Amino acid sequence: MIAWDIARASAFVAFACYTLVVAWGIGLSGRFWRPPAAQLGFHRFLSSLGLVAVGTHVVSLMLDHYARVSLGSLVGGDPRPGVTVGAMALWLTVALPLSFRLKQARWIGHRAWRSLHYFGYAVWMLALVHGVLSGTDSRSPFAIALYALSASLIASAASYRWAGAGQPPPRRIPPRIVIPVEARSEEHS
Repeated sequence: MIAWDIARASAFVAFACYTLVVAWGIGLSGRFWRPPAAQLGFHRFLSSLGLVAVGTHVVSLMLDHYARVSLGSLVGGDPRPGVTVGAMALWLTVALPLSFRLKQARWIGHRAWRSLHYFGYAVWMLALVHGVLSGTDSRSPFAIALYALSASLIASAASYRWAGAGQPPPRRIPPRIVIPVEARSEEHS
């Protein structure tokens, strides 16, 4: 029974962490915070905390015989759609920090890393679907409120970012002074 309680609690912690990670990442990419370097550390911390919570969630489910989660479930070999969606979210959750390490090692460029990083939206959406389909608490007032608040936070942040409000102002290029060729030749005579 304790494994089941740990699985449920760690699932909510992981979902809350990844909701904040995605919202914080949107704020970072939209240059909402200045300077972004200090805020990047918090983004990474939340991501790491979420990864630990996901690991705790998976291990505790595997230890709980009632949940019937096996190694095959982790690779999509489970007939329950919610578990399969959760497995997809798990592997994308693992892939995102690995992509950052690949960027640091200069195995991939910034453009490729940024493209891979957009999977953060997919991770969050898959985690939401997984929680709704598989969560034993998904109909509880707490879960409904958490899912609704998370969805509104992500939707608000994404709409702010995609509407252009989070874009830096366009760079102004100072006007060039053009001196006609005739005027240049008169100056030097």
